[in-house]
Amino acid sequence: MNRLFFAILIFILSINASAAFVAVLETAADGSAKDSVPFLDRQYLTNVLREQAVKELPAVQNYTIMTRENIQQMLPPSKALEECEGSCLVETGKNIAADYVCQARVGRFGNSLTLSAELYETAGNKLIASFNGRGSDVNELLAVIEAKSPEFFHSVKELEMFKRGKAGNSVVQETTVADSIVAPLPDPTPVNVPVVETPLAAKTEAVGENKIGESIPANVGQNAPTKEKYAKKGIRWVPLSIGAAATVTGVVLAVVGNSKAKNSSEKKYSTEAEYKKNHDDAKSGQTLRGVGIGIAIAGAVGIGLSFAF
Repeated sequence: MNRLFFAILIFILSINASAAFVAVLETAADGSAKDSVPFLDRQYLTNVLREQAVKELPAVQNYTIMTRENIQQMLPPSKALEECEGSCLVETGKNIAADYVCQARVGRFGNSLTLSAELYETAGNKLIASFNGRGSDVNELLAVIEAKSPEFFHSVKELEMFKRGKAGNSVVQETTVADSIVAPLPDPTPVNVPVVETPLAAKTEAVGENKIGESIPANVGQNAPTKEKYAKKGIRWVPLSIGAAATVTGVVLAVVGNSKAKNSSEKKYSTEAEYKKNHDDAKSGQTLRGVGIGIAIAGAVGIGLSFAF
């Protein structure tokens, strides 16, 4: 049963891990840098930055790098990212249902071109990584991206590992406490109960002459503690069953919510009403996913605690 408990726990954590969506927005340009680095060049810089994200955060490790088409479908038609920085980027990330959002910007410093990039966690509105570099032309800016983006995106992996480890340790600690207070199992060694012989005269008076010579066991009528023990074992299955049902229900809700959020974020839209519907569906899917994970973890903890009684 303990193996089943930990298998369920690992599955729950893997569902939670699948929620890491990373969005790489189009590279912006400030002032005269727009003329030195035209749109097509900036778009290529974005492609390379997104490629580095895919290498550092692969799908096999439960990371999803949103494509340019995914992002464009979720953004309102009037949304302009050229002047969007800081908290505006975080809000944009939330609008497209991304857990992390980043963007590079091209500018000028003296006679050199500059490149700066920022990476935010949308849930906590936190800047978790950034890098800066400069060069004489766009090729040197490209070299800056290739050199600094691996460590840049690795910060996402470190933060996700910290979150998952913290959640896993919390559940494991609760389970350890429950296991430490479980009562030891009774000794299975059979106990020989002595047979007490009553005097012959007492037998004759109690049961009559036809019962002479029979022995009366001293433990007759003393099996009540054994029945009580098995009754308690039966009671243990009640919270265990409830915990198992809650765990299965939570896992199903989390899977359905995660699928709904992902499908809604990938739907195409042609009107503002369709965009709002996709966005609302994605948010409701994320909410359902969170509720399901909470229920599943509570059920798994209940399974562990049921062994304490």
